[in-house]
Amino acid sequence: MIRSCAVILIFIFLLALAGTSAQEDSVGFEAAPPPLRVWLPAPLISDESGIAFQLLSEHTAAFSLGNDIAIEYRIKDVGKVGGIMSTIRAGKDVAPAALPDVTLIRRRDFTPSQARQYLQSLETLFSSSLLNDLDYGLEFGQIALETGIALYGLPYLYDVLLAVHTQPLQRPGFRLTFDDVFANDTTFLFPAARTNGLNQTFYLQYLAAGGMSPHDGVMSVDEAALSTVLQFYEDLVRRELVAPDALTFQSPAAYLTDFINHADRAQLAVFRASEFLAMLDQQNTSLMAAQVPTASGGGQSIRDGWLWVLVTPDTSRQNISARYLEWMMEPDFHANFARALYHLPTQPALLDSSLPAGVDRPFFAELLAQATLPLPENEGGTAPRLMQEALIHILHGDATAVEATKQVLSQFSER
Repeated sequence: MIRSCAVILIFIFLLALAGTSAQEDSVGFEAAPPPLRVWLPAPLISDESGIAFQLLSEHTAAFSLGNDIAIEYRIKDVGKVGGIMSTIRAGKDVAPAALPDVTLIRRRDFTPSQARQYLQSLETLFSSSLLNDLDYGLEFGQIALETGIALYGLPYLYDVLLAVHTQPLQRPGFRLTFDDVFANDTTFLFPAARTNGLNQTFYLQYLAAGGMSPHDGVMSVDEAALSTVLQFYEDLVRRELVAPDALTFQSPAAYLTDFINHADRAQLAVFRASEFLAMLDQQNTSLMAAQVPTASGGGQSIRDGWLWVLVTPDTSRQNISARYLEWMMEPDFHANFARALYHLPTQPALLDSSLPAGVDRPFFAELLAQATLPLPENEGGTAPRLMQEALIHILHGDATAVEATKQVLSQFSER
């Protein structure tokens, strides 16, 4: 009996000891944080076997090892139901756990209203040295709040609007005027279509002619600037130098193949820098870049591209995300990654190392320095839509520049 009691006591003691040990182990053990969820846009990175994704995987593997956290990538579409911003809007209240911690989005999707409602501020999360390295590009990720300007997007990749020609032009250099197009008897290709608002080529030319960008979300109509640009297109139509189906072109992709296949003709076509750099790399043809022709030939452009935004409201996840983004801005990787994606890095000091051999670095540097932000979708009020309608009338041959300008002013004054 005494022996049985002793055995029981020993057993109880061992259980207690095991429980104490387990508690001590649980106190000393910290579970690894869940993977950092990062969404990537399919138009930028769609192939996980490609060079760009391999660069990304190698670079983030080093980050994961040094920070003891895994990175979980997911490639998502953009600009449609089920795309990045569409999913963020739909899931904020009903399924926040399914959303990413951080994602890369198009600049055109980065509107102040969407940023305030669905994204998190990046203020105070980054080192001053990183912000200084972005130089003039910081505004690319800033929005206006009642308390002032705040950073809601980290600028990462630029894509500027430019023109590409297949034959040498009479005018040396890359600054082109409207008159240069006619002097070279060059066919002009551009994506004239726009489902809402004004196409970006016309918007750029309008600003270069003296028009103003929207103020507080509303765009005014400058009669002289509008008339100047509409006259250019009227002259193009009269001289049969603009494609009859230009109004069906939603993007340069619509005429890319035809442009390459007819490189023996005198053509001047509007493309993005990423498309031009890809053509240089992938096409066996000689192409030259210039600015989009404007009235004065002043070297302006539209600076679009991609930026990182923070989705998670969890402060600990925000801090991890900030460390990850700082890692993504590491100079050598940033330059190589941008080059693999045919884009321009947002750190100006990296421009040289990101461009392929033979590309004119001063040309791109000037375009970036003088570029303006794109006209956001559904912003600017009625003026952009009225100007787009005027362009349609001109390209259809239904009105002269003078008539179309007067019609815009009359309709605008009635609003």
